[in-house]
Amino acid sequence: MSNITLNYMFRKKLNFRELGGYRTQDGRHVKENVFFRSARLDHLNTNELRAIKKLGIKTIVDLRSEEEINKHPDPIMSGISYYKMSALKDEKGEDIDYSPSSILKKALRQRDKNIAQATLEHFYALMIFNNGTFTKLMNMLKEEHTPILFHCTAGKDRTGIASILILLLLGVSEESIRKDYLLTNKYRKKALNRQHRRFKLLTHFSNNVSDIVTLSEGVLPEGCDYIFNLIHQRYSSYEEYFEQEMHISKEEQKRIREKYLK
Repeated sequence: MSNITLNYMFRKKLNFRELGGYRTQDGRHVKENVFFRSARLDHLNTNELRAIKKLGIKTIVDLRSEEEINKHPDPIMSGISYYKMSALKDEKGEDIDYSPSSILKKALRQRDKNIAQATLEHFYALMIFNNGTFTKLMNMLKEEHTPILFHCTAGKDRTGIASILILLLLGVSEESIRKDYLLTNKYRKKALNRQHRRFKLLTHFSNNVSDIVTLSEGVLPEGCDYIFNLIHQRYSSYEEYFEQEMHISKEEQKRIREKYLK
């Protein structure tokens, strides 16, 4: 099912879309109706809940912190396995709330010259290495817990990185992955515009504030490239990254691609 079709089934503010259809570097394409991404699910209306069922989703992975989940729990959907797996923890292993309002508060506490970039880099680095949640998620592909829907609060950062990793594992080009990552700003355009209007006076005088506002409700273009660069700095290839970080052998990576590409 294409994202155009999904746009008729789900309101855009839900940032609900799929990863199917992207072309890989060896000329194949990611299968459709397998990998779905979204913002938090308590916003779903009756028709959207029915649509979830029609999609045949077998597994839902909630990437939010325990605090975010308690405030806005997902609706219970029979026949679907549900996993709470916080994707962002601090150095002590404690959950980090990375909802839009929390991002704004965290950014405003930064003392770096480029506050938005410093915020992004700090929290993205925590997610990309030694992250048990993403290791489990990647291995769920191997164990065929699909079709799968993964989400956080806004469906942009934790969900965005999950999407980046899945598409890298399947061999999609960095260019295509970047386009998918930036689609969030189109889906969340109303929320972005509303937040920019709220801080209009401050953003008029500071590009830094403008970037912070974008970071809180959408994504910055450099976010995706930062992930690529982080991995390249530590590993010689994406295959090595998945082998060392996610414990998925190169042979298993090949089998995963055979399963989910066409």
